[in-house]
Amino acid sequence: MLALVMTTACAVLLESSNRGESSAERYAGTDVVVAGQPFVPRAGELRTALERLPSVERAVPELSFPSTAVDASGRTVEAPWDGPSLGHSWESAVLGPFTLRQGRAPAGDSEVVLDGALAGRLDAGVGDTVRLAGPDGLRPYEVSGVADPPRRLARQYAAFHASREAERLAGSAQPVRAVGVLAKGTTDTQALRRQVQKAVSALYGDDATSLVVASGAGRADAEFWDVPSPAGTLSSLVGTFGVLSLFVAGFVVSGTLTLAVAGRLTEIGLLRAVAATKGQIRRMIAVEVLLVTVAAALLGVPGGIGVAMLLHRVLVDGEVLPPSFALSVGPVAPWATVVLAAIVAQLAAFAAARRASRVRPVEVLRESAAPTPKLGPRRVLLGLGVLAGAGGCLGAVATGRLDGGGGTTESMVLVLMIGMALLAPLICRVAGALFLAPVGWFLPGEGALAVRNLLRQNARLAATVTPLVLALSLTGTLLCVPLITSQGAQRAERERLLADHVVSSAGGPGIAPGYAERAARLPGVAAASGQLSVDGELSRADTGQDGEASVVGGSLVAMRAEAVPDLLDLGVRAGSLARLGDSSVALGDSAARGLGVTVGDPVRVNWDDGGRDTYRVAAVYSRDRDFADALLPRVSAARHAAAPLDDTVLVRSAPGADRSAVERELKDLAADFPGARIGDRATEGAVDSGAADSGKADSGTAANLFVLLLLTMINVFTAVAVVNTLSMATAGRRREFALWRLAGAQSAQVLRMLAWEAVLTCVVALLLAALVCASVLVPLSIAVTGSAVPALAGGPLAALAFGAVGVAVVTVTIAGQLSIRSAAATPGGLARALS
Repeated sequence: MLALVMTTACAVLLESSNRGESSAERYAGTDVVVAGQPFVPRAGELRTALERLPSVERAVPELSFPSTAVDASGRTVEAPWDGPSLGHSWESAVLGPFTLRQGRAPAGDSEVVLDGALAGRLDAGVGDTVRLAGPDGLRPYEVSGVADPPRRLARQYAAFHASREAERLAGSAQPVRAVGVLAKGTTDTQALRRQVQKAVSALYGDDATSLVVASGAGRADAEFWDVPSPAGTLSSLVGTFGVLSLFVAGFVVSGTLTLAVAGRLTEIGLLRAVAATKGQIRRMIAVEVLLVTVAAALLGVPGGIGVAMLLHRVLVDGEVLPPSFALSVGPVAPWATVVLAAIVAQLAAFAAARRASRVRPVEVLRESAAPTPKLGPRRVLLGLGVLAGAGGCLGAVATGRLDGGGGTTESMVLVLMIGMALLAPLICRVAGALFLAPVGWFLPGEGALAVRNLLRQNARLAATVTPLVLALSLTGTLLCVPLITSQGAQRAERERLLADHVVSSAGGPGIAPGYAERAARLPGVAAASGQLSVDGELSRADTGQDGEASVVGGSLVAMRAEAVPDLLDLGVRAGSLARLGDSSVALGDSAARGLGVTVGDPVRVNWDDGGRDTYRVAAVYSRDRDFADALLPRVSAARHAAAPLDDTVLVRSAPGADRSAVERELKDLAADFPGARIGDRATEGAVDSGAADSGKADSGTAANLFVLLLLTMINVFTAVAVVNTLSMATAGRRREFALWRLAGAQSAQVLRMLAWEAVLTCVVALLLAALVCASVLVPLSIAVTGSAVPALAGGPLAALAFGAVGVAVVTVTIAGQLSIRSAAATPGGLARALS
């Protein structure tokens, strides 16, 4: 039932995320919008072409740029729900349409109109002074008005400047991000959209693919194209959560059914003795499991809906989801959950019933007294094949032939667990021979007896160990992988960094370029440069315009070319960083190999805004891990950046200069640039390779919260499953307990034996979980940090291990005590239990 609760909750949230649609905010007043990603090239020509269309009343360009506000206490005001905080020209306010509810439009360069939500956060009204960050730092502006669209902004903040000031603050050759189209009268929107699409295609030709023409709900996608929507973030996380829930449920249900069917071998043997066929036995078990699934669904589905409502409230209160995100409970999620749960249960029932249906009547007593499961050759070969495949992938991770990120490492845990589940009785037999048998010599009488029992009951041991290993190994991996990757990034950064000081963005979209320019002029500074992330695609320049692009530039970084040799040691293996200039580029090893180029060869960068630039390769460097595929000159790359803001600024002191004095100067300078945080090269994690997007903090919060919920639910579910399995196994041993009592054993001695069994079972599970985690984490640690000793989350893992032992001991003690009492509750009870 708990599996149904978990899966139903995930399915309801997933259905809600699929049904939830983001609403257009800045473009809500348009009929059709032509949006660039990030810019609209030749925006003036496009505006003229669109206004010539007979159905168009007006085409309005939207000039936008990042704008960060600072409140009275000096703290950066971040936009809600991971949205943008943008400045605009007042001319584009009609696209909302934004209507003044206080004051007037900005009439000069020192005036600004704020949207209502931002004005509320700043506690500012008409006539007040606010501070907004521009390319050269903070500047004061007088609030001339407060404006809102019909639906108040929920995912962003907006500030409107006079046209001339907006163009200055944009600081880009292509500041127009979109052109909104307002239709005449009652023009059909879809027909207008087709007309606009034809006009765009006619003007741009093949380059029209870099623009999006949208209407209706598509306007929101065009508006927030570079911002992950709450629904999208929730969908990816909940989908992973749901798959893992089904995976864990499959393991737990399979082990429980195997143990339950093994306890009914006498009944099954008698049915076979009265001519029941194997198919009838299998169908009987399948129908029983189906009836149990239906009964569990009657409670699990409503419970899952309730959990989904609780999770929705937690996520809204935690500001991971906006209050406008509605929870949709439709018929699809519950029915899909029940069907999936039934399929998983039937597969587990088939696996459990397959061997039981083959029991011969003459083997009933022997099988029921001491089950000795035998693995078929096909199952053994399949299990070994799965483990070998996982081992090959992990070996590729260790040698760098396969990237361990992107969930690859975590998914290997699931693959290893599939292999272990197929070979569980054999693995437990081997683990018992290697660990339990030697340990039995050093344990007291009850402990030695517990060892013998576990060695004889591999099926019972495997049914308990498998879910424990899954929960422990999955938890250990999810907790330790971020520590290892962070450790690797810090190590790579220390090797690469020559700068003495690192200025990182602690909030807001980034650091304005004016900071690096002013830092370079400070006394005692030898070199300074910002690291600007840009989006584009690398290809060989000699393959022609239509040649295949070998590398997709997901990590392109731009810096001041003349400052790079003083700030970074990239492990150059060909060429020289001193040769970098406005028309040259440095490539990482992987990018150079992928393109098949070397020093002196031309490469082309196809920018996401539709532009193209050609560079000569000046150097090839080896320290490209966690950094960038290509290092580009800032002077040309900044023209194509969606937001020309630096992720970090690197500063190196001049020889003999006082570093403490330089640091004080940098801190004083940071007062004019909100979000700038000063560190040095010894500060762990201060630099995030220049390619990370500092605006994803809220997405990271959502991911961390969901991982915490995931691990909590999985471990609670596993604990309940272990309690159920141990209770069933203990209750099924009444005959054995009665025999021990008749032989003169005290109840306390039997309970101590059961406690030893629980402890040893958990120890075996911990050893196997440690083996699985080591198989996954050690290759990743070797590849990322160069060390075979991975970073571990010692505290949580120790608490989890002790918790598993405690739950197991308490469960078997209570279940054993009840079983002993029930067997001896009446005179002759022990004898009846034996019979």
